[in-house]
Amino acid sequence: MMSLSDKTVDFSGALAIASTDAPDDYPDWGSTTYASNMEDLKDLWAEIRATLKKDLDKVPFIDAKLQEAFFAFDSGEKEKGRKAILAIYNLEVKKLR
Repeated sequence: MMSLSDKTVDFSGALAIASTDAPDDYPDWGSTTYASNMEDLKDLWAEIRATLKKDLDKVPFIDAKLQEAFFAFDSGEKEKGRKAILAIYNLEVKKLR
């Protein structure tokens, strides 16, 4: 079972990959795909969200930006999606508690 700290580090990494590769720039040689990266973001955020104690004020912002990113990527608006992902990343999500 992963600790909250481990989950936030993984979430930060998934955000970093999405900020540069999503939705269609994932390298062919890598194991991460758009679908797997988006699923990781959703799963990790659900787990983090359920265990947050101190940073509950950031939950609505992250929820909204994730939805914005998924919608933008699905609508072909790559830069808008990447900006939404970066907005979350810039919250220093590794430090969420």
